[in-house]
Amino acid sequence: MNEQEQSNKYIPFVGLVDDYVGRSAWDFYSWGHMDMGIGGFLIFSLFITIPEIFMSIPGLFPWWFVWLLTILFGGFLWEILENSLIYYLGWRNRGIDSLINSIWDIIFVTVSSAVMLLFQFIIMDVLAYRTRWIYIVGIISFLIILIIYLIGFYITNQNSKEAREARK
Repeated sequence: MNEQEQSNKYIPFVGLVDDYVGRSAWDFYSWGHMDMGIGGFLIFSLFITIPEIFMSIPGLFPWWFVWLLTILFGGFLWEILENSLIYYLGWRNRGIDSLINSIWDIIFVTVSSAVMLLFQFIIMDVLAYRTRWIYIVGIISFLIILIIYLIGFYITNQNSKEAREARK
């Protein structure tokens, strides 16, 4: 970060170098939060699909509740855990996230799990396909976002390396 950026407290919307990771609204970790929304939705949906498939009884709660659980655990509680316990135990090599970054991380979890809820509605209710298709779509979506996360990680590291060399 150069002196002008430090004096103006400039923080870009997209953090493409290490100086802004955890401070900007969007950084490569945002893709991980999207994956958390997808993965959390798929895991919590098992409380519906396992009883329906293997026990022939209704799910334990409605699908919208899966979405709320994902937001609660994958969004809010994860942000609290990530910026308190994980940071203070030294398992996190960056500082505590800024408020704007934390808010956007929760938004990413919320939106990605809402997309999974929409996929569930389209696949299972509108198209009347079997339950397995929501998991197939979810796993494929998870893997695509994971690949994008890894690309973002690489880009951030390259940009940070170039920025460090330019400062010398």
